[in-house]
Amino acid sequence: MKKIVAFASAAALLSMFAMPGMAADKAAEKKTPEEMCKAMAEKDKVSADKMDAYIKTCVEKHTKASAPAKPAGK
Repeated sequence: MKKIVAFASAAALLSMFAMPGMAADKAAEKKTPEEMCKAMAEKDKVSADKMDAYIKTCVEKHTKASAPAKPAGK
């Protein structure tokens, strides 16, 4: 019984230290809309002459969708 309690306590303690490290990794992975759209364009194999237009429309679409809504009547 003591071994189970000790193991559970150790696992809980280790997970507390691992969580902030994972959150920091996720924060470092955040990309700007431009970087994200450029990566999508490369993945979709968009030609060089259409790349700028693709990125521009992609950025507009993603920034418009993530912008907070304005209150009505103000």
